[in-house]
Amino acid sequence: MNKAFPIIVIPVSSADHNGTHSSILHQKYSEAIIQAGGLPVLLPSVDKTLTEQMIKQCDGIVLPGGDDVDPFYYQQHPKPELGTVNRMQDAFEIHAVRFAEQNKKPLLGICRGMNILNVAFGGTLIQHIPAEAQQAIKHKQQAPRNVPTHEVVIKSNSLLYELTGTTTVQVNSFHHQSINSAAPPLLPCAFAPDGIVEAIEGRNRDHFILGVQWHPEELTASPEMLNLFQAFINAAKSGFQ
Repeated sequence: MNKAFPIIVIPVSSADHNGTHSSILHQKYSEAIIQAGGLPVLLPSVDKTLTEQMIKQCDGIVLPGGDDVDPFYYQQHPKPELGTVNRMQDAFEIHAVRFAEQNKKPLLGICRGMNILNVAFGGTLIQHIPAEAQQAIKHKQQAPRNVPTHEVVIKSNSLLYELTGTTTVQVNSFHHQSINSAAPPLLPCAFAPDGIVEAIEGRNRDHFILGVQWHPEELTASPEMLNLFQAFINAAKSGFQ
């Protein structure tokens, strides 16, 4: 079947919204995918068989922001500062990542999505940056979502540098968890001034895997941020049937 646009799956979690159990996602994710030339399809938490069928039929997966990742999945006990977790959603997304990797589907993780990528491949997380990082900067901004509030330094030999064309970018920031130890298949490629990992990418350049701790879907007015989605979509296009 010839497709006009690559199909991009976005896993979404269920939550109570005005008394109704709903699947909700910030619209900016879908808008960024459309702007970059993809067709977003929201995938609610379903059984493994249906998840695998959907992943086989799609051309790429975006893992969005959301709740904290349950430390159960990286062999830690919950610390007092741990926020809301959803173990079933974590299991759903971790399985989706692993199955997508087996089928070489491009993966883009955003905020929580970056952390899910890391945990799915065997890495660990910092549960609460202010309690575990020395001289931490503010990573959970109170400014509007489309306003960058801190700097990120990008490694010059990274895919992320190739996509942005710069070693420093200003980003928005809405997290209190981050990567502690990177999973073996992933390389940290960008850092905040306090040393917190702000981006990871796959060691194998033949398979597009990128995770960023900020929210580029809110910053697509910037060519550097839009290019993250465009590169992801280009990788997805290579899988067209």
